[in-house]
Amino acid sequence: MKKILIITAHPSTKGFTHSIASSFKEGAESRGNQVEVLDLYTTDLQIPFLNFENKEDMRNLSDHVKRLQQKITDCTDMVFIHPLWWMGTPAIMKNFFDNVFTSHFAFKYVDGKPVGLLKNKRAHIFFTSDGNMWWFKTAIFLLKPIKFFWSMGLLHFCGLKHKTMMVFDKSFKRSQKDRESFLKRVRKVGESM
Repeated sequence: MKKILIITAHPSTKGFTHSIASSFKEGAESRGNQVEVLDLYTTDLQIPFLNFENKEDMRNLSDHVKRLQQKITDCTDMVFIHPLWWMGTPAIMKNFFDNVFTSHFAFKYVDGKPVGLLKNKRAHIFFTSDGNMWWFKTAIFLLKPIKFFWSMGLLHFCGLKHKTMMVFDKSFKRSQKDRESFLKRVRKVGESM
């Protein structure tokens, strides 16, 4: 049995990201896995934006951050679901990384080189975009900012194994049938856990 932590970041309860989270959860639970959904906008573990005067201040972790780190320690897989805003995650998810994926928890430096500390965990990323997949595959092919952020900037740096990245593009134009088809694909990923 796997222990899966789904982390979502969409301010509206009507956001499609919540439907994606539900489909993944249903699929994973159908295989007997334990799944928790952490909605960064509604959780009682919300944390203020990172603010410190000296680096040493970052060692004084709040109880909320410690509880979030424990959830990550306890899970086998993390699923990140968010809309693509300005070629990145919503600020609340970035703040989650800034506060929770701290030095000596998610990574450390050995002889000046980063070493990921979350090595036995897998990551799955799903995001929605109003942009066109063609643009995602071609224009971003040159820059790949979102893929680079996830693959190299966060997952590799922290030692996480990158397993899934799925994009629901042109989301504002999509029919209900398109949405249902995508959710079936998401559920299948959950069922494969």
